[in-house]
Amino acid sequence: MTRPPRWTQPEIDHLDKLAGNVPFPTLLRSMRHKATREGWPPRTAKAIAVKIQRSGQRCRARVGDWTTTDGTGELLGCPGSRIEAWLRCPSITAILAPEWTGAIRYISRRSWRRLARQMPRVLGGFGVDALFLLLEDRDLAEAVAAAHPRPMGDWRVRCIETGQIWASCAVAAKELHVSQACISLAIRQRRRSAALGMTFEALRGAGPSVRFQAAPNEKQPPLPPCG
Repeated sequence: MTRPPRWTQPEIDHLDKLAGNVPFPTLLRSMRHKATREGWPPRTAKAIAVKIQRSGQRCRARVGDWTTTDGTGELLGCPGSRIEAWLRCPSITAILAPEWTGAIRYISRRSWRRLARQMPRVLGGFGVDALFLLLEDRDLAEAVAAAHPRPMGDWRVRCIETGQIWASCAVAAKELHVSQACISLAIRQRRRSAALGMTFEALRGAGPSVRFQAAPNEKQPPLPPCG
């Protein structure tokens, strides 16, 4: 059986630059285009994937030139499900133009910066440093954080047993001295939190009959509609 040609250093350098930064189909196109232009030996998708794995890198990008929804949540410090919720809004999806690779959606940094300029309130409520990690533009991150200090949408949660309402899972978790995941998981699984012995529900879409109960000295945040 004929052994495949050894990888050259220019090939390895180009692969290292792409691996983990772009979706795998984009990486394949770039490698093949570069191989044709530079006269490198042709490589199959399997050969390229094996080379990436042996170098200790990932074939699938999470945070790089392109981000997944979970990778974006990791940068912003929020659940990936929140990013998925944004993508259910047609006007946001039109700006972000996500690309599908199997069941994974990728969004380019350029698209995130476009969203920050055209619909900055979507990114409201995040700190400057978190926004900078996503946008890679310090001036744009500072402008968004200053103009939109509160998050878009209704993220209120209520304790079913006591009726108390918090502005978000994060606020409830801080007051109850548990992790945010503890409360969000209880909501998603519709079960009592083992750590607290309390049951929670999300109030998104509950309508104006549910009154927001602000903490002392805390003003009620606006709840703008999507788009």
